[in-house]
Amino acid sequence: MFTNCPSVSSASGEKMKRKIIPLKMKLKIIAMRERGMPVKAIARELGLPQSTISTIFKDKSRVRDAVKSSASVKSTVIRKKRAGPIGDMERLLVTWMKDQIQKHKPLSLSTIQAMARSFFNTLKENSDDPTYPQVFTASPGWFQRFKRRNNFNNVKISGEAASPNTEGVKAFKEELNRIIVDEKYLPEQIFNVDETCLFWKRMPEHTYIHQESKTMPGFKTYKERVTLLLGGNVAGFKLKPLLIYHSENPRAFKNVSKETLPIHYRHNEKAWMTLALFSDWFLNCFIPEAREYCWENNIPFRILLILDNAPGHPQHIGDMHPYIKVVYLPPSITALIQPMDQGVISTFKAFYLRQTFAQAVRATESGRTLRDFWNDFNILNATRNIAAAWKDVTQKCMKCVWKKVMKTHVDAFKGFNKDSAVDNIIRNKILVLGNQLELDIDEEDIHELVDIEAEELSNEDLIELEEERRKEAEAMEEAVIAEAPKMFTTKTLAEAFAAISSGVRMLEEMDVNYERFAKTDRQIQDALFCYWEIYNEKNKK
Repeated sequence: MFTNCPSVSSASGEKMKRKIIPLKMKLKIIAMRERGMPVKAIARELGLPQSTISTIFKDKSRVRDAVKSSASVKSTVIRKKRAGPIGDMERLLVTWMKDQIQKHKPLSLSTIQAMARSFFNTLKENSDDPTYPQVFTASPGWFQRFKRRNNFNNVKISGEAASPNTEGVKAFKEELNRIIVDEKYLPEQIFNVDETCLFWKRMPEHTYIHQESKTMPGFKTYKERVTLLLGGNVAGFKLKPLLIYHSENPRAFKNVSKETLPIHYRHNEKAWMTLALFSDWFLNCFIPEAREYCWENNIPFRILLILDNAPGHPQHIGDMHPYIKVVYLPPSITALIQPMDQGVISTFKAFYLRQTFAQAVRATESGRTLRDFWNDFNILNATRNIAAAWKDVTQKCMKCVWKKVMKTHVDAFKGFNKDSAVDNIIRNKILVLGNQLELDIDEEDIHELVDIEAEELSNEDLIELEEERRKEAEAMEEAVIAEAPKMFTTKTLAEAFAAISSGVRMLEEMDVNYERFAKTDRQIQDALFCYWEIYNEKNKK
């Protein structure tokens, strides 16, 4: 349900039972079973018979021996791959199509064929490989084979916008509901995040500042953008925003420590989300923040994270932590049900513009010109406005945007309308401030600014992203083969607990502030709870 894979009919059940399971998959099954996950749950998640899961786990010693013996072999499964220029082009085309589907943009055969030819020609121009054929026509026959190879059979390809996939939405909601009910996830444990671009120094088209910024050489600030990762949970809790800018050390941050910023700050030359940056956010921002939130609310640290299949999201991010389950939205319905896209992001952008306009009004009231204010407005100002705008997004908004994807906890999803909320901010806040600034703007101008999207990725951008994904996949495959298998034993767990307890006693003997020590001790014990669970389970066995 959560992957772009074709379903397996009952008629093909026997084939499924007999199919070869890659060693990498077997290692994953063994690891899941050793973490205490039931055979039934593993079988359901991976789409395999329970008997297969049990057999692989019983045979784990032989599986691990096979991994060691294959350390010098690059791949453990022989598969037919489309190599060479056409294979490279098709991988880029898959990435581009998924991006278009998530944005709910119509896909026509002629558009796809044109992109395929464009990708191929770009690859051909940038390569010295003489094996590139002189002509690639992207014929209808090639496209039909391409669709089957990449499981795009259920994606509507036409000259018109794709009609709402109500059946796909219904099926996904049913499967998500089953996971939530079966695994007993609380509203506080269910999270979603999504990226958006923000043109942080852009004014409405009709303002003289915007017109000058487009015509004056060297003054292209209207194109200045950042990528933001925004998200929260079903209970209305908001995660600290992640901001990605093109500069590691902007001049505006000269006397400011990044640790004191009201957002998580990262940099990338093109200010976009990459696999490495998302993994860094997941491990160093999301996990600590979610763990602290669970501790403060006295609930178990078990998280269900709902993501889309954006190019910058690692496909194996769910394997990075045993207590975080990742569910991916199907590309064909992402735009219809992605929670953060149902009003959070547009409301946030409206608040950001209101915040910036309000600062401009205060500047002009103190005697400065609007142009002087805009020239001095920098990325540090934008960062603070982003934090203020995110704070203004209400808990009601954060809760109600889940109603299109959730069947459970629906009582809280009332009282918020995306369009009326944004219209209210624009009509009653931003336009009022715009009039104070004597700007010749109307509601349509503001809507255009709030709804603006990043430019489409160029062929070179997509090639760069695909190369990064390829390197990450190769690195993960090599790591799985080379890494020694890990496992818990009651003996080593007991030794670890004893060592930690000894260290805690040393702190207690040195600290004259009992409250400080007691708080630290409580946090340490809470962090160790997941390992105590493993220890107790192994003792029972």
